Amino acid sequence: MPEVGPFENGRANLERQTILSWSPHSRRQNARFSWAFVTRQRGDELASSEADSKAWTFRFLTLARALRSVGIGFSTIALPLYMAALGFSPVTIGLSFVLMTLAGTGLVFFWGVLGDRVGYKNVLIAVEVLFGGSCLILATNTSLVPVVIAAMMGGYGGQGGGGLRGSFGPGLSAFVGSVWKGSYERTRTIGTITFIGGIASLAGYAVLAWVGSRVPAVGDVRAYRDAYLLLMGTTAVAVAALLLTKEGLHPPRTAKILTKEGQKFMGKVVVSNVFNGLGLGLAIPLLPLWFSLRFGYGAGTIAVIFGASTALSSVASYFSHAVAVRLGSVNTAALTRAANGVLLVAMALAPLGLVAGAIYAARGISGGLGAPVRTSVTLGGVAGSEMGVATGISGVSMRASLVSSGAAGYLLAVAENAPLGIGGVLQIVGGALYYRLLRGTPASPEGPD
Repeated sequence: MPEVGPFENGRANLERQTILSWSPHSRRQNARFSWAFVTRQRGDELASSEADSKAWTFRFLTLARALRSVGIGFSTIALPLYMAALGFSPVTIGLSFVLMTLAGTGLVFFWGVLGDRVGYKNVLIAVEVLFGGSCLILATNTSLVPVVIAAMMGGYGGQGGGGLRGSFGPGLSAFVGSVWKGSYERTRTIGTITFIGGIASLAGYAVLAWVGSRVPAVGDVRAYRDAYLLLMGTTAVAVAALLLTKEGLHPPRTAKILTKEGQKFMGKVVVSNVFNGLGLGLAIPLLPLWFSLRFGYGAGTIAVIFGASTALSSVASYFSHAVAVRLGSVNTAALTRAANGVLLVAMALAPLGLVAGAIYAARGISGGLGAPVRTSVTLGGVAGSEMGVATGISGVSMRASLVSSGAAGYLLAVAENAPLGIGGVLQIVGGALYYRLLRGTPASPEGPD
């Protein structure tokens, strides 16, 4: 038999495959194989496209949050100073802030309910537009009524400056929950946005320093008005960035407010938030005044303390998902909330201002670790169609409880350390209740989803 070379073998195999390919059985096999290949290839393409969409949404969303943090970081500190520069008395400013807090409380709930119906992206854009409008009014009006209305539009009041203020906003948490579904991914995303937003809020202090440097040349009123005009520009860029984001799909609402399961879960969250909010209201809004009265610190030193707390809380928030993976989400949320209270009590007992300032800066770490995790737990405990109203209810319960700041002034006059001591104990109770009521909630991330 003549020797057959490799080329002849290859040609014979090709002929046999060609003959087989024309058989009906082979055609069915080839069709199934081709369909499986095309389906797998299309699935890979869709997965790649979805990953790219998420990546760009994250970038634009983070940019918008950073720019908002600059505006809020500046305004929450500058607004009372600006109102004083306009000639309003401390009593008038205090009453104005009560109105701002009440209006902000109502708006938080309204935006949450509206977001479930019209989309969280639309709510985020509307909030930014209103903030830009408030900056325009503040830059062009000096009368009390327009200034207070502008502050209500912008969502000022109630929480003061520093910390994580500005890294969250109405609709943001629900938007993140609609795009990043898994608890690990959701906590990591919120933590990263919180980190960048917190760092960006430091730029708000830089804007305030710029205002101070211009006061001798143009006067305080003109310096503040120019700063608000500058913030209008950053708000416009934030709106443009939000327009480029892509919101995830979420199921339509099946209840006017919350389902029975959602009501039961959010009731537990609210109970803990009320105690925590009462403690915060007593200790935090007048904390700069406490540093001034107790240790004689001026505005510059107080700004350094609050800046250090903001920086540490921002860095800590970036690692919140890793801590939640190790300890569990509910454990992390409860422990950090209780730790916040313990550190407030320690501040009240501190003999030196340096020690109290260092403790407050360290408190930023526990705050940064806990805030993103608690948001993730809230989102994981309700249906996808209720994320907006759930975050709204959580925000309302916290803000409404901050009215305890009205009693903080009296306590501060009677006993300087009382607001921090009592506020710290209330936060410890809030942390214990959080663990007691929410343990077992299926929201503890085990790793990447």
